[in-house]
Amino acid sequence: MRVLWLIKSANRAAPILHSKGQDPTVSADIPTTTRHPKHPIITLTGFMGSGKSTVGHPLAAALGWTFVDLDAAIERSQGRTIPEIFEQEGEAKFREIEALTLRSILETTACPFVLATGGGTFVQRHNAELLRAHGATVIFLQASAKTLLDRCCHGLTEPEGTVRPLARDPDAFLRLYEERLPLYRKADLSVDTDNRAPEAVAQEIALLLDSL
Repeated sequence: MRVLWLIKSANRAAPILHSKGQDPTVSADIPTTTRHPKHPIITLTGFMGSGKSTVGHPLAAALGWTFVDLDAAIERSQGRTIPEIFEQEGEAKFREIEALTLRSILETTACPFVLATGGGTFVQRHNAELLRAHGATVIFLQASAKTLLDRCCHGLTEPEGTVRPLARDPDAFLRLYEERLPLYRKADLSVDTDNRAPEAVAQEIALLLDSL
């Protein structure tokens, strides 16, 4: 399957910034100066399989910040899984619940914190505007379409080796990826996650924020 051409077909990308001299496969200590940040809300966005939660955990832990997973918060508040909400009430209702939960998190969570959003959160304009209004710094975790599909198909980002339903239909997966990519690229920063450990990605994010 030819998938890499999708990357080239999207609009101009936000710059992918990397720390000089960094070995992307080896984690290192994160600068302590970011514990008193100019950017008190760090929001991770990206397509399914990009590693938002898996990067968010080590980033928040290393900084000593609170970590909030939007999808997990939705599931706790609703008492059911996100696939169940989609199946029982449809996407429109889910997006309404998602927006209300996002607003609650932004208004009640003490800063600083790292927020992992769902794959479709930031691409909803009202959510993007809400994040901007609260001063969130949005970071796009970017990976090639091939990498994302491989991760989801092989269950590398899911518990117990499960496979995300959309990954069972590669054509639909890639169409949605292509549709969302220009919107993800409106983030403040982009960081590449291809072939990299979550700890290494977390390290890079902290270094980039520390230099802004």
